[in-house]
Amino acid sequence: MTPAPAGTPATPARLAPSRIALALFAVLALYGIDLACLAAAPAAGFPFVPNFALPFDLMVCVPAAFYLLAVRPARLSPLLVLPVIWLGGFASLQFAAPGQPSIVPLLGLAALVVEAGVAVREARRFACGFRAAKAATDNPLDWFSGAFSALVRNERAARMAGLELTMWYYAVASWRRAPHVPEGCRAFSSHRQSGYVAVVGVMLGLVAIEAFAVHLMMSRFSLPAACILTALSVYAIIWMVAEARAVVLNPLLVGNDELVARWGMLARERVPLGLIAWVGECEPAVPRKERLDLAAMGGRAVWIELAEPLEVRGITGKRRTVRALKVSPDEPVAFKQALCLRG
Repeated sequence: MTPAPAGTPATPARLAPSRIALALFAVLALYGIDLACLAAAPAAGFPFVPNFALPFDLMVCVPAAFYLLAVRPARLSPLLVLPVIWLGGFASLQFAAPGQPSIVPLLGLAALVVEAGVAVREARRFACGFRAAKAATDNPLDWFSGAFSALVRNERAARMAGLELTMWYYAVASWRRAPHVPEGCRAFSSHRQSGYVAVVGVMLGLVAIEAFAVHLMMSRFSLPAACILTALSVYAIIWMVAEARAVVLNPLLVGNDELVARWGMLARERVPLGLIAWVGECEPAVPRKERLDLAAMGGRAVWIELAEPLEVRGITGKRRTVRALKVSPDEPVAFKQALCLRG
């Protein structure tokens, strides 16, 4: 095997399904053994078993087994062990003998100390990953995905978690930011001629009215259900605001060597200009599964057909190949001229 060159990051270990099954089986087996011992404990030793032996196993031994069998081999974040600890504490409280001394409070305090230490360590790793990603790209989704990659070592999970923080970034922290246009690039917006922002504004008003009406109707039957539905509607409104803001801040970019095709906070693909075979408004003879739609609804479509397939990433990070892209620049003629002149 040829050794990796110096400076090449090591490939993160993958957690095989068999190892996941082994870790879960070990956890369930330890729970089963503890419950069996609890049921078979003599009356004289009963206070000791549920108040000392059982909590120690469920809050120390079981999390340690889960860490050694699942978390450490895959180099996952130790934060994943914390729910196992608290689950063990909750289960221990259900079987604790009332009015007797118990080790549960002491173990709970120790768990808080461990949680604080792990949280500080993981927060530092998250911050380092975020700074490294921000120095390498101007895409907020890549910033947060890169930060989560330092914790979870799984591209899809990191991307989904990063997408959530990206949404909050655009909804809350992006209002003083202007579209970033690198030197040597020409930007083409996609939201003006299509009226995308106005359409989103109308939809926001409709969702708000509907959420208010649904809340009043549901509160007659169940106030918790009404609050949950209202919270979901508010979340949808925040998501729509964030996506609209991201569309404004991420125009199409035409550089000397590549086209950066972007739409909102979900898509950003780099297309070498030498790979572009044809640009026009007619729909190309390319199967739908090999198309990437980055056009605004109601916008004037411009199709870009590629000479060779291009690999792109979906929302979850899943990769596929496309041979045609659909965009809707506000200045389609100038956009096509820019591509032809620089290609």
